[in-house]
Amino acid sequence: MAELDDRITLAYDSHDRLSQYERLVYPVVSRRSGGLSLGINLNPDKRCNFDCVYCQVERTEQAPEFEPTLEQIERELRDWLEQISDQGYRGYPLRDIGLAGDGEPTTVRILPQVLQLLIDLKREYALADEVKLVLFTNATKIDRKDLQPLWADFYQARGEVWCKLDFWDAESLEQLNRTRAPFERLVEKINRFGSQYPLVLQSCFFNWCNQSFTIDHYDRYVELVEQLLSQGTQISKIQAYTLARQPAEAQARPWTDDEMDRLAASLRRRLPVEVELFYEKGSEETGT
Repeated sequence: MAELDDRITLAYDSHDRLSQYERLVYPVVSRRSGGLSLGINLNPDKRCNFDCVYCQVERTEQAPEFEPTLEQIERELRDWLEQISDQGYRGYPLRDIGLAGDGEPTTVRILPQVLQLLIDLKREYALADEVKLVLFTNATKIDRKDLQPLWADFYQARGEVWCKLDFWDAESLEQLNRTRAPFERLVEKINRFGSQYPLVLQSCFFNWCNQSFTIDHYDRYVELVEQLLSQGTQISKIQAYTLARQPAEAQARPWTDDEMDRLAASLRRRLPVEVELFYEKGSEETGT
């Protein structure tokens, strides 16, 4: 651990992984977490069933050729949890432990065991109730049967599922997220899970191919959220954010702070859901 410390950069615009050093757990300072997040990269092979145009993962480079094991994840998590005190790490308080990384976590075979590990370690290390356990997902495999027995305990341990929703119809799903997942089937999965457990919607809004910003462009997004709510989907909040780091696709650019303010105002006026707003640098809450 000590030999990696000088390679770690903590900043909102730097979410470097440690996979190139054959490490799976990495610290980041996250706008949406509001402090230190311990990320777990379950996909160091960079395989994902989405290929989002705004993704920061460089998929043209050679990916590490090792598969995560539960033993390695547990060992690295314990290393970090033993380093992080009540004051956090480098002055940043621990806000959450997140399952994210370079691909889609719900496609990983050992995900059920990893979720159980997080539940157990939070209890063992007596982490504050405010420290969340977060699963980032595009919902394509959220309905896996071997995950179903874990959700109640996961949510009881202050777990949250942050579900991607950058699209509003089949065309936008294909264009922005570049996936073969059928639109209707994906919406059905989101609704089915959200009918049982609350979801945080993580929605990235950005300029694609030099388009002009207009509020009307996101009317269909609002209609889709309204549809989900009418069907019983529990949406605890929407995280409306724009790009903070350079994506792999140069044609994806962040909206300005003023454009994001206008978008958030429209969402808040039209939807009965809390909207958290995140700019290219900082958030509305912090004013930075």
